[in-house]
Amino acid sequence: MSIRLSVAVLLVCGFTSLLLAQAPPAPPKPGPEHKKLEVFVGKWTVEGEIKPNQFMPASKTISTETCTLGPGGFYVECRNESQSGTRLAILGYDSHAKVYTSYYATSYGLVGTGTGSVNGDTWTWMVEDKFAGLAVKGRTTVTILSPTQQTSKYEMADEKGGYTTIIEGKATKVAP
Repeated sequence: MSIRLSVAVLLVCGFTSLLLAQAPPAPPKPGPEHKKLEVFVGKWTVEGEIKPNQFMPASKTISTETCTLGPGGFYVECRNESQSGTRLAILGYDSHAKVYTSYYATSYGLVGTGTGSVNGDTWTWMVEDKFAGLAVKGRTTVTILSPTQQTSKYEMADEKGGYTTIIEGKATKVAP
């Protein structure tokens, strides 16, 4: 009986050391969808024109947006700073739902989420904002003109299913 027990203990110890000696699985790597987000990485000067709307009067804006690739390469972090405030955003790709995602908050109380798609050089984000006690749905379209030029347009959904342009802008990359 003690020989069987000794053999069993030796086998268990041997298999355990074999399992522990194996290399741990490699961490996941970003897929091609994650890599597409890198088009937003860099430091950008953003010029915008706000159309008159129920939340603010017409005006021009200039801001600086800095976007960096997050650890692991699965998302992009963006910080936009202007005279009117700061916006923080995270852009990612949900590989289970097969959709791009955005999460953002501003220093003036706007918070929101969005889902996006990309078709060629055009990114379309369907967003839902919460601001001043209201839930607002909208659409942001970003067109990549070149590695250093982008245009954008934010449109707010109306009760009839249409959209009204609220902000149009262009961004110029000033640093990688």
